[in-house]
Amino acid sequence: MSALPLDQLQITHKDLKTGKPRTSPALHPEQKADRYFVLYKPPPKDNIPALVEEYLERATFVANDLDWLLALPHDKFWCQVVFDETLQKCLDSYLRYVPRKFDEWVAPTPEVADMQKHLHRSIFLTFLRMSTHKESKDHFISPSAFGEILYNNFLFDIPKILDLCVLFGKGNSPLLQKMIGNIFTQQPSYYNDLDETIPTILQTHPEVWHSDRTLT
Repeated sequence: MSALPLDQLQITHKDLKTGKPRTSPALHPEQKADRYFVLYKPPPKDNIPALVEEYLERATFVANDLDWLLALPHDKFWCQVVFDETLQKCLDSYLRYVPRKFDEWVAPTPEVADMQKHLHRSIFLTFLRMSTHKESKDHFISPSAFGEILYNNFLFDIPKILDLCVLFGKGNSPLLQKMIGNIFTQQPSYYNDLDETIPTILQTHPEVWHSDRTLT
């Protein structure tokens, strides 16, 4: 018997109010774990012990939460991704505040550098898993439902995709291409969003257009 996609899967569980068995969708807010993801804050530029300690403490919370998330089975992972607003805010905070290559940031201590590498890898793996509609023959989401889940829950948008390209393009190009390709394939609406975004980028950053013309 073929496995059902997560978007069609029903589970039977005990009703907390009545104590009786009841059936509900596997992808449902009630299946989300009660966990609070803290926001990412960038590491300090200077080796000031108090600031380094503060950064490492917060970053450790983020790292542990992401490790926990990535270890979840398929259905629990997606319940957390879709219904946990604190997770999405955590991911957004990383994309927004993590130092870029062109920032010429240097880690003040080896511990900070190691933590940044850990976080960077975990964030990438999280977005990679979020862009994958089929993990195995038994664990998958139907393509049409997957596209709607991504788009309607704002799990990806053009600014996020551009940030992902900037942050992870170097060294992860094949996986990044696979990630973005799957996102656009399963949800063609992103093509329209991209078409609408490009003129805005060229208006606010005309040097992009001029540099492109120079290169050609």
